[in-house]
Amino acid sequence: MITAVILAAGRAARMGAPKLLLEVGGKTLLARVITAARASRCDDVLVVLGEQAEEVGREAHAAGARTVLNPRYREGMGTSLAAGIGALPPECEAAVVLLGDQPCLDAAAINAIIDAYETTGKPIVASRYGSVLGAPTLIARALFGEAAGLTGDVGGRPLIRRDPERVAEVDLSSGMASWDVDTPEDLERLRRAVEGEQPPRGSPPAAGRA
Repeated sequence: MITAVILAAGRAARMGAPKLLLEVGGKTLLARVITAARASRCDDVLVVLGEQAEEVGREAHAAGARTVLNPRYREGMGTSLAAGIGALPPECEAAVVLLGDQPCLDAAAINAIIDAYETTGKPIVASRYGSVLGAPTLIARALFGEAAGLTGDVGGRPLIRRDPERVAEVDLSSGMASWDVDTPEDLERLRRAVEGEQPPRGSPPAAGRA
C-alpha cells in the first residue's frame, strides 16, 4: 500500500488568505493536488491539516481524501510531515509526500516517483528540478521512524541530505510540476496559464520545499 501524504497545514502568510482554498480552473489548489493523487497509483490520500483546519478539511473530504490534524503546524513543515507519517497504517509500505500548493502536479509525475522506488529499491525518491531536489518525495517504511521525528520548517530535506546513497531521483524539471503558489502574483500567473494564455515565468519551484 502506498499513501499520498499532502501537506496542507501552512499559514500562507505571503498570500494573505487560505491559499489552498483559492480556485484555479474551477478547482481549489488543494482539490487539484488531491485529484492528481487519486488518479495516480497511490492507494490512499491523506491530507495534513493545520491553519484553517475546519475549512481545509471540509475541502479535502469533498475531494475524496482523509485527514489528520497537526497541532504543531506553527513549528514548521517538518512537524506536518511527521504527523502525516505517524498517521499511516501498518500496511503502508511507502508515502509519496506532496505539497498542497503544487497544483500543476499530475498523476504521471507521481507514478514516475513510484516507478523509481520499485525499480531502484531506494528508500527515498526525490524530484529533481535543475540543481534542486524536492517534492514530491517518496519515503519508504524503513525511514518512517526518522520522518516521524522531524521538526522545524525544513520538510524532508534532512532525510535526503543524511545519506545521498539511499536517494533515487526523478527529473521533473520539464513541464509545470514545479510551479507553486505563494503570492497573489503567483496565483494570477497560474490562472493565466491554465486558461491558455502566456505561461507564467519566474514562479518559485516547489522543489526546494521537500
